[in-house]
Amino acid sequence: MNFRLKSFPALALLLAGVALFGAGLWLLLSPAQYLATARIKIQPDSEDVNGNEQGMAYDPYFLQTYFEIIQSQLVLSNVIATLNLNTQWADKFGGGTPLKTLESVRIIKNHLRLAPVRNTKFILISYQSDDPNEAATMANAIGKAFKDFWIAARRQTITNGRQIFTEQFQKEVTVIKTMQEQLEQMRTQLNVPAPEPPDELLKSNFPAFFQTKQELQARLDLHQLRGAKIEALKIDSSRPASSPVQIIDPAEPPKSPVSPNRLLGAALFAIGLASSICGAVRLKPSGRLAPCRE
Repeated sequence: MNFRLKSFPALALLLAGVALFGAGLWLLLSPAQYLATARIKIQPDSEDVNGNEQGMAYDPYFLQTYFEIIQSQLVLSNVIATLNLNTQWADKFGGGTPLKTLESVRIIKNHLRLAPVRNTKFILISYQSDDPNEAATMANAIGKAFKDFWIAARRQTITNGRQIFTEQFQKEVTVIKTMQEQLEQMRTQLNVPAPEPPDELLKSNFPAFFQTKQELQARLDLHQLRGAKIEALKIDSSRPASSPVQIIDPAEPPKSPVSPNRLLGAALFAIGLASSICGAVRLKPSGRLAPCRE
């Protein structure tokens, strides 16, 4: 019993040495990992097609929102399709079998790093890979896919806005025609003179007619504004769609790896090897504790 108690430090030293030895060996043998970073700038439009102000200055959660969009399947699936990753990664991740899009999305997410640049409108898109060229290609492709997403979204927003305004415009034509017919009927029923008297007399002598006329004029003014908006949207739809995302600094293939730490691995390997030998020497089969001379 006394021997077992005395052997615990040596056993602990042996186990710790084996653990350190294994960690060091893993760091030394693990393939090098490279990190490439693309820097993008986000400058949201000051207003949408409905004239409402929007943008990061008005949304405290804009960064998290943009991060989620970048990592969404909608964006990453375009990267996968553009680079044909399901096939390209078949040997690397699928054992020779082409990957499914969801599998490729998960792989990208595991290697993707997003970070804001403090007090700026910049976002860093970083991708880690054992191939420096792949790291740069992926970072740039993700940035471009994010930019293209906003171009498509902007184009779709213009199309939807134009469709909504057009439908409202067409409905108003019927409403205006009905109001004009009602106004003419009131003119006949109330014997409103022609030409009409000034608005002050019209308001005092024919209040119902005056109110209906005012409502019709307000409807006509709104109808005219909506028609002008439709024409403006037609012009916008004919122009190249803009994107709030600008790629400022494209990623370049890194020249040196970011991991693993070879120096740390060598240190852990040496310390672990020495500790393992020391612990093993002190635990001799004879049952005696041997001194460990270092």
